[in-house]
Amino acid sequence: MTIDAGVLYVYGIVRDGFDAARSPAGLDDGAVTLVKRGPLAALVSKLAASEYGADAIERNSGEVAWLSPRAMAHDRILTWAQEHGGVIPLPMFSLWGSEQALARTLDDQQARLGRVFDRVAGADEFGLRVHRRDAVMLDAIDDLDPHIAQLRREAQTAAPGQRYLLERKIAEQGRGAVRAASHRMAQQIFDGLKSIARDALARPLIPAVDPGGGAARVPDATLVLNGAFLVDRKRIDEFRSAVGALVRDYQPRGLSFDFTGPWPPYNFVSEGGSAALSSSAKGRAVE
Repeated sequence: MTIDAGVLYVYGIVRDGFDAARSPAGLDDGAVTLVKRGPLAALVSKLAASEYGADAIERNSGEVAWLSPRAMAHDRILTWAQEHGGVIPLPMFSLWGSEQALARTLDDQQARLGRVFDRVAGADEFGLRVHRRDAVMLDAIDDLDPHIAQLRREAQTAAPGQRYLLERKIAEQGRGAVRAASHRMAQQIFDGLKSIARDALARPLIPAVDPGGGAARVPDATLVLNGAFLVDRKRIDEFRSAVGALVRDYQPRGLSFDFTGPWPPYNFVSEGGSAALSSSAKGRAVE
């Protein structure tokens, strides 16, 4: 009988002294343990190499029924670790072939990981997605664009022929005015929250993904801000209050808000555009 030697699935990096004894179950309900190296330790589960080799992951990762429970387990471990001392999260399917190989990686990147911990310690990540609802914004456009408001006043007193031309002009320019106003407001929202956060990122304006694997669309709305904010825990109440004030201020003008968190610092653990912990291959055992 062939014995599967297994691979180490690494969820994230914690500091020495982290207690993983009460960790929830990891992928495939596997136990989560620590591989310690100096001041650092990796949160790992040992998984079957036959199930988590490069070919198997490539074959299965497009299947929602296979991927979804593993994504949930990955996030569950990282969220728990963040709540119990802090973690540098790694992407899904970060795999090493042995404890020795993982220990060498931790040794090689010890200084770099220390800087990342210094940057994110004592802070949580929050997400804010803001959508523009064109129909609502068009109703409020007089308050958002003085030029459109002036055209509407002129149309109200114009002769029928002139009124028709002005109304066409308002309709044509209104769409551009809505776009400009929404992006202006999105920038104001981002700048205001960034002033409270330790760090902030304006992420690409791409649709969210729903649990079924498709785009989580907001009906009749356009994404105008996809922000990630790293917030000191002592300022979380202040940050949440600021988000609430923004919702009250901007929602009547046609913006909708999706506020999430706290999360592990997924978007703030890179250094110079590189992953917090790099290996020669993701999604396969290395060394």
